Amino acid sequence: MNQIIFWLSAGAFIVVAIMRVTDPILPILADEFGLTVGKVSIVVTAFTVPYALVQLLVGPLGDRFGKLKIIIFALGASSVFTLICALANSVELLAGFRFMAGIATAAVIPLSMAFIADNFSYEVRQPVIARYLSGLIMGQIAGGSLGGIMAELFGWRVIFIVFGIVVGAMTYFVWRFSNHHQETVRPAALYGRRLFLPYLALLRQRRPREVIVTAIFEGFFFFGAGAFLGAFLHDRFEIGYAWVGLMLACFGAGSLIYSRTAGPIIQTLGERGMVIAGSVTMSCCYLALAFAPNWQTCVPILMICGFGFYLLHNTLQTLATELAPDARGTAVSLFAFSLIIGQGAGVAFLGSIIDRYGYTPAFVLVSIAVICLGMWFQDRLKVVPPVAVSP
Repeated sequence: MNQIIFWLSAGAFIVVAIMRVTDPILPILADEFGLTVGKVSIVVTAFTVPYALVQLLVGPLGDRFGKLKIIIFALGASSVFTLICALANSVELLAGFRFMAGIATAAVIPLSMAFIADNFSYEVRQPVIARYLSGLIMGQIAGGSLGGIMAELFGWRVIFIVFGIVVGAMTYFVWRFSNHHQETVRPAALYGRRLFLPYLALLRQRRPREVIVTAIFEGFFFFGAGAFLGAFLHDRFEIGYAWVGLMLACFGAGSLIYSRTAGPIIQTLGERGMVIAGSVTMSCCYLALAFAPNWQTCVPILMICGFGFYLLHNTLQTLATELAPDARGTAVSLFAFSLIIGQGAGVAFLGSIIDRYGYTPAFVLVSIAVICLGMWFQDRLKVVPPVAVSP
């Protein structure tokens, strides 16, 4: 079991790296195609929008055909579409290939967490998910930092060739180590009105609804503000994009520290304590960033923020895996969909505040919102009763 968890974590690494790799190379793409950064940013949107929307389908697919089978197929398709990105001779074509890659990769992370939940009891699940998330966190670090470095040294097309080959290798290893694991499949509708009935069954229950609402607002405020951290560091402290990428890696480093120490932390704090500690930590970090006097101060703040974020987020993810034990793929996909939709709305909302009032008011607002969200949710945090959603 440890081997398949390792390779699923490696799959999460490459999926998140592929998602983030275009962030630092937008100026390079703009220069090559003779467009503005705003116009070439379509290659980012083209990936994230289908990635979010397809979440509602990949959960039932995993429940019906087996989570590992869908993950293997998704990784293989992602390898193909990532490699093809290197052949694009226009932004429109690159966006189209990224669109297909976004669809392909959508299944990997939620179905991996659902697979973990199927094979580990709730009492020991959160440390296992934390271990799995170490690959995802490393992907966040590598996607931004390696993308910028490789594009500057070898050109942006090499990025997609290398990442495409790597995800192909991940496909092979997940397939190889999945042969020993038999999954229980369940009937699940894949089209029409019946596709949405399990989601409605979840949302009618108060406890699952509270987890989903918390995920939406976490995405709205925390992930929404996180999209502007790079621009904040560049604009306020006038540092180069390469250095910005390395500084943002500090967030990932803090998250990685959490993933390596999750076991004793969970035993000491418990779920409610983790929600409180995580929300308070993130709130203080965004408040500190709002008034940071220099870039050196931001380095430890970002690291602490990454640690605090996973105190809250890993708790939410673990709760999501237990919302519907008879259809975990569906439940985790709804959680992921809610998080991404919240992030999209948060980027638009906080972007308008930053354009009008600047970074400081926006980050102060996020600081207040995050601690309020944490206090609200911890007050309702009890054992979440499972919901039957199978047709």
